[in-house]
Amino acid sequence: MKKISFGAIVLATLMMVSCGGSSNNNNAAVEQCVARGIAYFKEIGSYPTLSSAPNVGRSADEVARERCNRTTTAF
Repeated sequence: MKKISFGAIVLATLMMVSCGGSSNNNNAAVEQCVARGIAYFKEIGSYPTLSSAPNVGRSADEVARERCNRTTTAF
């Protein structure tokens, strides 16, 4: 019985550690995507406020973050 409990604790700990690592990687990927998005909006002359539909008047930073939270390949 003690071996099963110990094994369950070890397994749970490993799962928590591995989840945290992927979360950090995902945050970095989102931040890189946002930076690419901001660079893109600057390149097309729509920074800091977007000027084309459907995002007229919205912050380019907010739109980039919104899109990158959906997929890190948005930009």
